[in-house]
Amino acid sequence: VPIRKKGKLPGPTESVSYALEYGKAELEIQSDAVEPGQKVVIVDDLLATGGTMRAACELMERLKAEVVECLVIIELKLLKGSEKLGPVPFYSLLQYD
Repeated sequence: VPIRKKGKLPGPTESVSYALEYGKAELEIQSDAVEPGQKVVIVDDLLATGGTMRAACELMERLKAEVVECLVIIELKLLKGSEKLGPVPFYSLLQYD
C-alpha cells in the first residue's frame, strides 16, 4: 500500500503533516487502503530523523490499522530517528553512525 507525498494518489485520502530539517511536508494514503484492525508493516529505504516513518505510523493509526513493526534498509543511527517510533519494533539492514 503506497504512502506518498501529498497530491500523488487518486481518490479520497487521509493526510498528515510532519516536520523536516528544512520545513514541513505532508504524506497521504488512500482512505480505503487498509481495514480497521489490519496488521501492517511499514517499510522504507532510509531512516534519518524519523519524521517520515513517524508520519506513516500516524496515518496507519488514523485508519485504525495496527503497526506491528517498521523496517528500513539504511538507518543513520547518529540522528536517533528510531526513538520517534516509540514502542513499535524497528529493524534496519544497514546502520551508519
